[in-house]
Amino acid sequence: MVALVFLVWRFDNSHMRPNPMITFIMVGTKGHTPMIVEDFERPSDEQLDALREINPNDLGHHVHFGHTSPQIKFMETSDSANIVGPALTVRIPPEDGTMVHKATELAKPGDVIVIDMGGHTTNAPWGDVTTHAAMARGVEAVVIDGAVTDTHGIRKLGFPVFARAKSTRTVRGLGIGGDINVPIQAGSTTVEPGDVAIANEEGVLFVPQDDIDRALEHCEGKLERQEEIIAQLEDGASLADLSGANDRIQRMSEE
Repeated sequence: MVALVFLVWRFDNSHMRPNPMITFIMVGTKGHTPMIVEDFERPSDEQLDALREINPNDLGHHVHFGHTSPQIKFMETSDSANIVGPALTVRIPPEDGTMVHKATELAKPGDVIVIDMGGHTTNAPWGDVTTHAAMARGVEAVVIDGAVTDTHGIRKLGFPVFARAKSTRTVRGLGIGGDINVPIQAGSTTVEPGDVAIANEEGVLFVPQDDIDRALEHCEGKLERQEEIIAQLEDGASLADLSGANDRIQRMSEE
């Protein structure tokens, strides 16, 4: 096994300044040649704190992309499903968990590990031991486009898991491939390293870093406006009037 080190240049869209990032590519003798990017740019603590104050369901009224498919569900492995954190992305073949173990080593406090295994649910890449490893690094949660095992033990630890299914069959340490911190697919949506995972009992939403401020603007004052509408409804107002549905219906009738 030979390790090659490449200097990868990423450009800041606003200033077009190169931002160097070290990428380690492990070249093996068989199977897929994996790429491991050891670190990535994360949102500021201020941005993450602000995102923790919003409801992803409210954001879902304005954001049409970044939602995982409904098949990825909260596995009830913690008291709360509310999470916010930058995505550390992992892509693995269906039966090889090598890169998941490496990801727990690279994770930083607050990260959300996101695993792409193409929706394969026969072999679970996450269980009791990986949860202990992740929690020791301060990982916030894991999102798996695949299966999880050991949910009883994980529930005792109180670690949030989102996945498609549960399985008694696990992956193995085969060393046949995988990637870390590359663009992946999770529940039919593209996830880049550093995108912010926002989740609750209803599901998971990923917000690109460039869209964080816009997302916060959309949700500003949302709770107050909703409370005002509910108060009007309780006083007998029509939701169709308040939402503009009656006006839209009228326009459709006139066309």
